[in-house]
Amino acid sequence: MVLHPLAVAIAATLVLGVAKLAVALLTGSQAVMASAADSLGDAIVSGVNLIMVRQAAEPPDEGHPWGHGKAEALASLAQVAVLAVVVGAIGVNAVGTLLGGAGTVPAAGPTLGVMAVSMLGSLSISAYLSRAARRTGSLLIKSDAVHYRMDLWSGAAVVLGLVASQVLGNAVGDAGASLLVSAIMVKDVYGVGREAIDELMDRPLPPEETAQIESALREMGAPLVSWHDLRTRRSGPHRFVQVHVVLPADIPFAEAHAAADAVEARLRGALPNLDVIVHADPEGVEETP
Repeated sequence: MVLHPLAVAIAATLVLGVAKLAVALLTGSQAVMASAADSLGDAIVSGVNLIMVRQAAEPPDEGHPWGHGKAEALASLAQVAVLAVVVGAIGVNAVGTLLGGAGTVPAAGPTLGVMAVSMLGSLSISAYLSRAARRTGSLLIKSDAVHYRMDLWSGAAVVLGLVASQVLGNAVGDAGASLLVSAIMVKDVYGVGREAIDELMDRPLPPEETAQIESALREMGAPLVSWHDLRTRRSGPHRFVQVHVVLPADIPFAEAHAAADAVEARLRGALPNLDVIVHADPEGVEETP
C-alpha cells in the first residue's frame, strides 16, 4: 500500500517532535520546547490536512454539485486555530522568562544535537512534500511544504539562542530564541489564514495561472474573434474558469458549438484540474445587461 505524502510527513514530524520534547524536558530549554510544540502542532495540522485532502478529492454529488474542494480551505482555517493557541503559549512563556530573570542555562550538547537533526528532517520533509504538491496540484500539500520549510528558520533561531545562552551564561538567549520562533510562526499562521479566506471568498487564480489561461486563449485561431469577461476561482485542487468568446455571427450553430468545445479543450490543457464554462457571443451583437 502506498502511503499518502502527508501520512509520511506526519510520521516523521511526530518522531522529531517527541525527540525535541524529551530533550526540552531533560535540559529545560524553552526554545527547544517551543520547537517541539511547533513540530507536534505541525503533525496535528497535517493530520487534519490529510483528512480534508481526501474529502476535497471526492467527486461532485447531489448535495455538492461543485465538488468538495472548499474542504481544503476549511482545513487551513483549522490550522490557524491550532497554531494560534500554540504561538500564544510560546510567546507568553518566553516573555515571562525575559521579564523574570536570568533563568537556567540549558545543556548545549543534547539541545544542539536534536535541533541539527530536526533541521535536517524539516528540509527533507519540505522537499518531499514540494514534489508531491507539484505532482498533485494540492494547495494543502503545498502549504504544508512551505510550513516545514519555515521550520528551518525557526530551527536556526533556536540554535542561535542556545549559543547565546552559553556565551551569556543565562537563559535570556534561549528565551529570546523562543520568542523569535513564535514571531516566525505568527507570520506563517497569517499566511495560511489569508490563503484560506481568499479561497473561500472566490478570489481569482494566481496571476501566473491566469496568464497561462489568457495565453491559451490568444493562441486560438479562427473562428474565434476575441474573448472577454474571464472569471476564475479555485476550490481545493480544482480550478474553475468561465469566459465569453466572440464568434462570427453568420457561422452555423453546430460550428459555433464545436468552436466553444475547442476553447474548453485548449484551456483544460493549460492547467490541471480545470473545469471550464464557455459562453459563445455572436460578433457585433451587444449583450443585454
